Amino acid sequence: MKGKIRKYIPILMWTALLLAAGCGAPPVPPSDEEMTQHFLAHEAAFETLREVIARCPYGMYYPPYDTQDTACLKGISTEDRHRLDSLLAAISCERVFYYGKEAKKEAMKKSGWDGQDTTYTSLSVPYFSHGYSIGGTSKDFVYDPGLEDHPDGHVTEHGDLNEIYRRAYNDTTLYKRIKGDWYIQLEHDN
Repeated sequence: MKGKIRKYIPILMWTALLLAAGCGAPPVPPSDEEMTQHFLAHEAAFETLREVIARCPYGMYYPPYDTQDTACLKGISTEDRHRLDSLLAAISCERVFYYGKEAKKEAMKKSGWDGQDTTYTSLSVPYFSHGYSIGGTSKDFVYDPGLEDHPDGHVTEHGDLNEIYRRAYNDTTLYKRIKGDWYIQLEHDN
């Protein structure tokens, strides 16, 4: 019996080490100041990204998640794809989410609702994300000219968004203006 137990001791030790390594404190989202400095250091790339995405009439995200996922490429020229790839690399981000103007128009026709502004394309660039499929925290760069008028757009100019959500620790979405129509978005789901 002792021989069998001795045989499993190394496995038990590795299992304990792996469990202990995974039980550390969760990563801390970057501060608003860190995100603002990152944006300002790469402002030209963010603006060019916005300009390229504004030319994309359809789609909801770029790049595709895999080679079979080609629906997101509809209406994006090969030249713009290469440009988007280099811009995302320049700002150290992997993906951009947006809702193209033509896609908005088609959705409105199908639903019969005529309330969404189709004169601009808003976008979101994920910068930090931590959590699980049913909860977590993310901080994104967001371009949205209509955010101030949106009833759910909780824009604050005071305090770091991380500290604001930690005080309430409820499901929340907060925004802080960086410059013009660019914002930091913090989203937290319990």
